[in-house]
Amino acid sequence: MMFMKVKKLFVISLLLFISMTGNAQEFEEPQEPEEPAVVKFKNLLSVKFTVGYNFMFFQETTPREDSYQTNRPLDIGGGIGIKNVFFSFSFSIPFLYDTKYRKSPSLDFGFNYYYKDIFYTTGFIKYYGGFHNHTVGNIDLQILTIGFSQEFLLNRNHSLRSVYNLDERQTRSNGSFILGAGAFFTAIQSDTLDNYNDNRRAIHLGPNFGYSYTWVFKNNMFLNLLSTFGIDLLIPIDDRKVSSGFQVLPRFSFGYHGKTWAANIYFIYSLLQGGFYTDREYNLLSGNMGIAFVKRFL
Repeated sequence: MMFMKVKKLFVISLLLFISMTGNAQEFEEPQEPEEPAVVKFKNLLSVKFTVGYNFMFFQETTPREDSYQTNRPLDIGGGIGIKNVFFSFSFSIPFLYDTKYRKSPSLDFGFNYYYKDIFYTTGFIKYYGGFHNHTVGNIDLQILTIGFSQEFLLNRNHSLRSVYNLDERQTRSNGSFILGAGAFFTAIQSDTLDNYNDNRRAIHLGPNFGYSYTWVFKNNMFLNLLSTFGIDLLIPIDDRKVSSGFQVLPRFSFGYHGKTWAANIYFIYSLLQGGFYTDREYNLLSGNMGIAFVKRFL
């Protein structure tokens, strides 16, 4: 009799335990969902302010090797982003240039467009005048470059937008190969350099490839290194003597994402080499480095 009571008590206790464990699962606090690899802010508008240094070096390697540089002081720049499109510009602070040489007039404008997380389009217009070197001093040289490229990211969880436009936030460290193609126009004119006194204009066309990696830290800071390499077909507009060249575009960005703002230190360079095995072979290096602040609205 006693055994039957113990058996019933055991069965009741077992059923009660099963019921309690089932209810405990129901009352467990739900786990927070894992944060996506790229956080998309819902802000419609973003505004950028930059302070930096823009420059251009021109080196002609034939018939002799000489290099010249711009005399452009610190720049103040701005930009505006509306959804997936971002425009930027900069102008120089007039009283900070080296008074030993003529100030370089310039124009610097760029844009970026992002589509479906894996495609992005970039474009720029750069005009510089007033070059010099330490041997001959000021020379008459004007250079206009216009570029346009379409790139494809193989990893859709890698966001270049988050580290350069600063209107997204990548949450995990990762990298991506980059494939694309670009078209560039250059116009070089000089009354000082014999090879360029008739305004040499050329179109550069070709594919490019590269790799980008972003390290993401726990305190919402990040570090990105990126470089692309392109092989160009150079088509002169004037004499149509087709030649070849290449382009290298390295980038660096280190910054921080806040709730409604972000900031970064950046370096962006472009090395264009053209006219291989011709009498007008040259190197053109341009770049900008500085600090950017972005505020998101709406």
